[in-house]
Amino acid sequence: MTSASRSERLLDAQVSWLLGRLTGDELDALVTADVDALLGLGSRIRLAEVIDPALVQRLARELLAVVPPSAGASTLVAMAADALYDGPTDTFSLADVLDRENAERITDEVLANTDVLAAALDDLTRSPMVTSLASRFVTRIVADVVQTNRAMAEKIPGVGSLVSFGASAAGKVVGAADKQLEAVLGDTAAKGAAFAMRRLNKIVVETLRDPATKAAVLEVFDLYADQPIPHLRDSVEREDVHRVAGLVQDIVLAGAPTEPVHALVDVLVDGLLRTYGAEPVATLVEDLGIERDLLVEHAVALAGRAVAAAHATGELERLVRERLAPFWELPEVRAILDS
Repeated sequence: MTSASRSERLLDAQVSWLLGRLTGDELDALVTADVDALLGLGSRIRLAEVIDPALVQRLARELLAVVPPSAGASTLVAMAADALYDGPTDTFSLADVLDRENAERITDEVLANTDVLAAALDDLTRSPMVTSLASRFVTRIVADVVQTNRAMAEKIPGVGSLVSFGASAAGKVVGAADKQLEAVLGDTAAKGAAFAMRRLNKIVVETLRDPATKAAVLEVFDLYADQPIPHLRDSVEREDVHRVAGLVQDIVLAGAPTEPVHALVDVLVDGLLRTYGAEPVATLVEDLGIERDLLVEHAVALAGRAVAAAHATGELERLVRERLAPFWELPEVRAILDS
């Protein structure tokens, strides 16, 4: 018997033996042993020894450039839009996804950052269009108050005539302001618009700082906490959801490959290595709350389904044979078989 025929018979025996282990009752034990071996290895190897920051950063940048515009990403976006539109079959309330304690914490965090909001609003006063809109907003509020007071006064005998002149004059001023303040008052209008914007900003910020605001927010939460969350399909069309989802994807497409996003990715990778670089890989896994039993459970389930599907189509034997055959074709192996 030649060495070639011996190697072929040995390859057949090895493939048969390995297929028996993968498709028989031993698979669960094999996967469990592999998971334990990997965890054991991870407990002895530091994260910095297995991760090259430059390689990870380059990979992340390449993924950001390739994945968002891919056909798969577009398919997933469309699928997500349909899922959001169709929604779950069960009915859920706001309290099912957000408890009151966390709602209060979120409210506290938002209301505690009014200084940031105030600075951002004040910065908007540099925009002539925004200040003009703010001025019109304030003007219309004043006009509404005047008209309301006038309507109430006219219901009282003898009082309506006292406010008619003032209301009429206010209406003329409001009308002129509502058309175009700058055309009527020139530079004074621009200064007045900026003043109105700053005054409106101050009112908004002071309202948010008022302790009653938190109570009002939580009261609204309590009112709607037990109410069913409405389905998107009850208020919008499917095309609207798809259009918004496409807009979000376009924003990601435009922003993902930019330098600021790349810089953020680099910082995140560097931060991960600063925190866990000197620690064993298993420490990161433990800190993520991924327990050994959970890993084994899912690894066994995934491996079982994958192996069964590959075996049913005949692909499993082909893959195993392709990986083992080169060994038996080595000249040194043939020499051993000939000896």
